[in-house]
Amino acid sequence: MDPAVRPWRHVLAALGVIGISVALHEAAHAVTAARAGAKVKEVGIGFGPPLFRLRVRGLPLVVRMLPVGGYAAVDQDQLPPPRRIPMLLAGPLANITVGLPLMVAFRRYPVQMPSDGKRVGMAGFAGTLAALIRAAAQGPGSIARLAGSLNVGLGLANLLPVYPLDGGHVVMSMMEMRGVPQETRHRFARLTSVAFLLLARAAMLGDLRRLSAGVETGKRGNAEARN
Repeated sequence: MDPAVRPWRHVLAALGVIGISVALHEAAHAVTAARAGAKVKEVGIGFGPPLFRLRVRGLPLVVRMLPVGGYAAVDQDQLPPPRRIPMLLAGPLANITVGLPLMVAFRRYPVQMPSDGKRVGMAGFAGTLAALIRAAAQGPGSIARLAGSLNVGLGLANLLPVYPLDGGHVVMSMMEMRGVPQETRHRFARLTSVAFLLLARAAMLGDLRRLSAGVETGKRGNAEARN
């Protein structure tokens, strides 16, 4: 195979892992919601213009251009809190259930860590994609192990009691069950949304730092090659 083609195969493999992980998460939400009696309007993988639409076992699925995140358009208000909470937990638990066996089964395969030896506490999309591309270059076992870590991380992150993550919705549903006034629930949503935005900002800044470091490394490499 042409060596120039291999990097693109690694990128496609990495994007595939992210897309499948997101699809698993959102499909678990949608299936659980449908079984509980809620209307599932659409399950989306990615954002941006739609590439294609199909129905999978009666669920409307749309795949969009940018494989970053996803959503399950569910009419949650149709479900009372006792049936809404299992639907909210289904996505994170599906990721953890799939991710843990992958981590254990492929634990012997190497995964390249950052050169300074530090584990990234919270990687944004670019950091996650870069790690998956490196793992894809190392082989199927390495990307399977990292896919497991990605799914476990995705599941645990979504369980954080922060709105608009699944964990935040669970807390709001529990507050509703206990008769907490709506204004108090809305105040919780506003406050924790700020925390979510700060986390997202930290991830974005980390991406920008990694991108800047990569550009500088590339410039130094080109300069050394010319010399």
